[in-house]
This record gives sequence, C-alpha cells and structure tokens, in this order.
Amino acid sequence: MGKLTGKVAIITGASGGLGKYISQRFAEEGATLALCDINEERLSETAKLCESKGAKVLSSVCDVSKYSEVEVFVSSVATKFGTVDILVNLAIAIKPPHSFLEHGMETLQLSYETGLVSTWNMMKLCYPFLKTNGGKIINFGSGAGIEGIEGYAAYAAIKEAIRGLSRVVAREWGKDNINVNIVNPGAITDVIKSYFKNIPEEQWDFSSLGFHETPIGRYGDPYEDIAPVVVFLACDDSRHITGQTFNVDGGSLIRA
Repeated sequence: MGKLTGKVAIITGASGGLGKYISQRFAEEGATLALCDINEERLSETAKLCESKGAKVLSSVCDVSKYSEVEVFVSSVATKFGTVDILVNLAIAIKPPHSFLEHGMETLQLSYETGLVSTWNMMKLCYPFLKTNGGKIINFGSGAGIEGIEGYAAYAAIKEAIRGLSRVVAREWGKDNINVNIVNPGAITDVIKSYFKNIPEEQWDFSSLGFHETPIGRYGDPYEDIAPVVVFLACDDSRHITGQTFNVDGGSLIRA
C-alpha cells in the first residue's frame, strides 16, 4: 500500500469496466485522482468509491473525442492539484462485433476518435507536467489487435495504432524520464457481462468476444489481476521499463 502516495493520476474511461477497478486500486495506493468519462452517473459512483478509500478525487464528465473538452479537463486538473504524474488512457467506444464487410466508416470513426485521438491529445496536453515530474503513461491495447479477432476490425486497428503510437512516444520522451507502456488486458468486467445480460450465466460464451481458454484455467479479474499490474507500471518500481506491451491475460496471448 502507498506506492502512489503523493502522485496525481488522470484516468480516462473511469466510470465502468477496467476504469472503475483501476481507479479503486490507485485510491488504495494513495494516489490523488482525476477521473473522466462521458457517463455522469457511473462516474459519480466510481468517484464515491475512491473517496471512501481516502482519495482526493476530481471527477469530470468529458467527451474525450473532443479536444476542447480534453483541454479544459487537463487544465482543471492542473489548477486543482498542481500537476499530473500519471496518465492512464482507457477510454474507447466500440460497436458490437460484425464482419469487416459490414463495418461502416462510422464504426471506424467512433473508435478512432474516442480511442486513438483521445490518447494522442491526452498525452500531448499532459506532457509539460509529466516532463517536470518524470511521469508514467499507461495505454491499453487488445488481444483483438494482436490476434486479429474476427468481428473487431475497427477496434483491433485502433488498438494496434495506440500500441504503435505508444512505442514512438516511449522513444521520444525517454530523455524526459517519461515511461510509456501498454497493457493488453484479459479480464471479465461488468461491461463485458452486460453483453450477456439476457442470457443465463451458464450459457455465456466469452469466445464470441475474443476470450480464449487460458493456460492457467480461468479468466482474469479486473481488480485482482489487471489493476495491480497498472499500479506497478504507474509507480517507481517500473522506472526502467518503457515501450513494452504487457499481456495480462492468463497466457492466452503467449508470444516469443
């Protein structure tokens, strides 16, 4: 506990899914939190959970696809907390899976603007603060991109673009003592469960969402399995790691 004490962390897409659990872990580790999402009700719930763990929290409804809103959000964080030490880019919007031939440009544009563009803008706007403090950036890829999971052409393309961008920035900003890493998570979140809300649990088929059998024999838990790795990449323990992709997925994406 306390690995992030004294650090100010921005987490996008904080209202649900991985964002909710990573925010709570950060709160437990002593971070001051700036949370944003487009869903006001769920964002408020996440903020209250983090405050109950003793964290100082600024939560803001923000459409991360719009530069003007991102700019206002980052400025408000700097005004309230003085700086930004950690940036966790989780936000992305996707549509239900369908074949590439059925993909319209609106599907690609949605993931592009909420995923790649928001990550791009957040990093640029936070750079002056991260450079001053020797900051940490954690971006998120996906097994959909690495394996080419059917039905997710737009999402997979954008997630691989985020990985490529992250590696370039890791090289360029290394001299500024900024670490940039990528997490490919493999966990069942409340967002994923919502896909199956009208199906009995014993009939859930996670393979339809690109989740495969893992060597360790179970799917990941967002709070117990994914969030601690993000904490590690956000704290000083990972100061000599940058530009790397961490497949936190129980071994389903074992690579050489």
